[in-house]
Amino acid sequence: MAMNDIKSILETAISEEVKASRLYSNFALQMGDRGARLKFEVMAAIELRHYEYLLSYYQEKFQQTPTVQESGESKIVRPETPPRTSSFGESIKVIMDTEWRAYEFYKKAFEISTDENDRKIFKTLADMELSHYEQFRTEYNYLTEGTIRFASEDIPWMMEVY
Repeated sequence: MAMNDIKSILETAISEEVKASRLYSNFALQMGDRGARLKFEVMAAIELRHYEYLLSYYQEKFQQTPTVQESGESKIVRPETPPRTSSFGESIKVIMDTEWRAYEFYKKAFEISTDENDRKIFKTLADMELSHYEQFRTEYNYLTEGTIRFASEDIPWMMEVY
């Protein structure tokens, strides 16, 4: 993909946002826990909004509908694929990786764009993807290394019952 061609940058971004939304929906369907499922449903909806936002911008700018590659090898995001069944932690790591790569993609698009409107859109999306990355990174850190200090005498209901 020529990073200097705004048209192909937008087409790639549109394709990737569709796939990101699908990935989150897929995760949501696998979650037994309602809270976790809701989190992924919300993320799927956010990525879908990015897609719709980019799509309408593209149609306005080029007066045509883009060719969207909706499946197959992704152009930007090549995360290390977790095993077919993976832990929640492994899935979060893949998500962090994809959000970071999306951030880098939009950041680079922002840096090479000369059109103010293009720059505004890429900057907005870069900031959003970065905040998703930070959000999941925090969660991953809690999941893997979160420690809480307390003394055993602080635990309620641990007295001997006579």
